[in-house]
Amino acid sequence: MRAKTSLRNKPPRITVTLDLPALDDAAVVTIYNFLCELVDRFDAHYGEQICRFYAQNDTRGTARNSARSTDDPPF
Repeated sequence: MRAKTSLRNKPPRITVTLDLPALDDAAVVTIYNFLCELVDRFDAHYGEQICRFYAQNDTRGTARNSARSTDDPPF
């Protein structure tokens, strides 16, 4: 019996363990604020491209939404 093709194409799962150092409260908050600002700026700069990518590649959501009746409430 042959294995399913989809199972052979999956990349191996990789687990990364980070040993984070002990930091004082002020350092943790400073790093946290930096990371939040970095994500905000990244999103502001590339957000349109990110949305476009997901809109073009969301085949499951499109099929689900088009099959739903307009008279049927979502909940």
